Amino acid sequence: MELKAGQIVTVDWRKDPDDPDQDPHPPEPNKLRPAVVVQDCELFDLAYPTVLVVPMTSDPELAIPDLTVVLQPSETNGCKKVSYLLPQNLTCVAKTRFTTATDSCVTPAELQQLRQLVVLAIGGLT
Repeated sequence: MELKAGQIVTVDWRKDPDDPDQDPHPPEPNKLRPAVVVQDCELFDLAYPTVLVVPMTSDPELAIPDLTVVLQPSETNGCKKVSYLLPQNLTCVAKTRFTTATDSCVTPAELQQLRQLVVLAIGGLT
């Protein structure tokens, strides 16, 4: 599966009864959830088993105003309603958890803002 930074993917956080290593652990959701790829995929071989992503939600209660990228629905991102990117929940996900790598993506400006907020959220690393 070829991935690009800014691409929207669907991550399956549900428990897999056949693979206990894929059981979600709190605070991971136990459901399908869209996420945005934030890692520079050109730095990693396609065979690398994990990808850094930031989860998306439509629940404004989960959004921290100063740490959230708000996505308005557009043809580019494919969102049907306002969505919130949660950089404080940056996570490394096994590619086996991806159910869909969509053609949808965030804009370059939104990706840049998201990456800046990830740095802020994890303590100002540069």
